[in-house]
Amino acid sequence: MPPSGFSKPVVAGALQFVEGCYRDLLEEVRSSKHKTYEDAITFEINQINRVLTRLHIDAEGNLVEK
Repeated sequence: MPPSGFSKPVVAGALQFVEGCYRDLLEEVRSSKHKTYEDAITFEINQINRVLTRLHIDAEGNLVEK
């Protein structure tokens, strides 16, 4: 059961998004794109925050771009 106020598709989409973020982070760490693990994690957190400022949950519970 999804958290109150969220539809199953929204929760599934959010989890897919988070999985993608972790996969990207792992690839970037493996390729030495960032000097330290802390730099890599900070970069990914900033990426997530940029995306979240552009997304919104509409009245039907769908995740949409603002």
